[in-house]
Amino acid sequence: MPAPTESKLTDAWNAARHGNGGWPKFLSGIRIAGLRGWDAELVEFRYPVVAIAGVNGAGKSTVLKAAAAAYRAPENGAAATYYPDDFFPKTPWEEVAGVSLIYDIRLGDQSRTITVRKPSSRWRGAPERVERATYFLDISRIQPANTQIGYGRTAQEVISRGTSEPLSADQVAQLSRTLGRKYEYARIERGAGKQVGVLSQNGVEYSNFHQGAGEDSILDLIALISAIPDYSLVVIDEVEASLHPQAQRVLITEFLDLAHRKRLQIIFSTHSPFVLEQLPSVARMFIAVDRDSKRKVLYGVSSDFALNLMDNERHEELDIYCEDHQAEYLIERILAVGAADKPDLLQRLRITPVGPASTVISLATIAAADKLPRKSVCVVDAEQSPGDNYMVLPGTQAPERELLEAFTDAEWTAVAERLGRYAGDVLDAKDAAMQIPNHHAWIGEIARLIGGTMRKSKVWEAVADVWVRDILGDEQAKKWCEPIVAAVPAHDP
Repeated sequence: MPAPTESKLTDAWNAARHGNGGWPKFLSGIRIAGLRGWDAELVEFRYPVVAIAGVNGAGKSTVLKAAAAAYRAPENGAAATYYPDDFFPKTPWEEVAGVSLIYDIRLGDQSRTITVRKPSSRWRGAPERVERATYFLDISRIQPANTQIGYGRTAQEVISRGTSEPLSADQVAQLSRTLGRKYEYARIERGAGKQVGVLSQNGVEYSNFHQGAGEDSILDLIALISAIPDYSLVVIDEVEASLHPQAQRVLITEFLDLAHRKRLQIIFSTHSPFVLEQLPSVARMFIAVDRDSKRKVLYGVSSDFALNLMDNERHEELDIYCEDHQAEYLIERILAVGAADKPDLLQRLRITPVGPASTVISLATIAAADKLPRKSVCVVDAEQSPGDNYMVLPGTQAPERELLEAFTDAEWTAVAERLGRYAGDVLDAKDAAMQIPNHHAWIGEIARLIGGTMRKSKVWEAVADVWVRDILGDEQAKKWCEPIVAAVPAHDP
């Protein structure tokens, strides 16, 4: 479920986008060629806060560093100008040449293309970059201060030559919410080009020489992002590093709020499903790498799908990818009926919702070329047009319409029995719910009208069970399951 601050950001983004009151400075996309295996693939940023997921080596850090080098810093400001050579230097082991970074930059209602390239020995095009405050935080930010050589001397230098910058009450509240602990105050001590974070909890003051890595990194992060200019670009590598799941969720909640209030653009990498769950689908991106090291950028992926491809501890023999949890349960029930003579089938596969039909179809192209880690079948909802590389759920309409509009009072009575409610109450609830134009809301409205402890998922499961048994039937279920049964690898005799 997205974070509670997501709706305000989404509303503002949909209403203003790049116009007045929106995000007049925005990095819309990067095309990367000739760098660390990238072959002119386009990476688009479709929302003010974007998470990039993928396995190690997929190219997430390359995208982040390329994004950080998109702009030059304003002359009067604290932001630094990053150059491609800062991130992609020539070394004794790497010859960086034949590289191009093509940026799609939004400036209000104008769109500009800026190309920074390195044909041979020198980067070209950097002076033409647009001015924008940019902040890049790499993974080194989580290194605890007490692991750094000479940290005691650093503390003395900061105390003797430094200045103290207390965090505001709002910033301290953000810190407390993120880490789930009550802090009385916090400040940053700066001096000699170094900084030390100081916290107070339960009347005890301690610096980041004695803080955990999570406290240290979040203190610095909140102090930075809360103070940066509006319309800035913030790029963060492994945003969840050193944070427990609750802190990860709250941090993303704060990010969405800051992006809304300050019109920030925040791009970060992550391996965490807890982070991905807090974001709307438009904010989630997955970089898939096939067995030939070719990359494909998938947009709108679910956290389940991202975790599925990033998790090596898998024993299933077939992946089934579908649009959402309603389709997931419906597929499971069709398989239970249509492949009843193969009782181990459901144990040998995994059904994973991945996002909208466009994402499923993109994934089907990769699966058809046998480029995914495991054999895979992709299934879209029934209102989608048939295709060569994917299956379509039974019927011709969206699942909610296909199932509910097929039911007579007899089927609704069977649903009521499964739910343990009076048939009349269920019939009244479905009559009212199906007056709503948005069919996606029907099941939730039925659950609400039935009342009590009734859950949306429970209603959908009862409806799917009855539809598969009484409407679809054994023969149609068996026929629909045939491609999936055939796709499961045969056991050795």
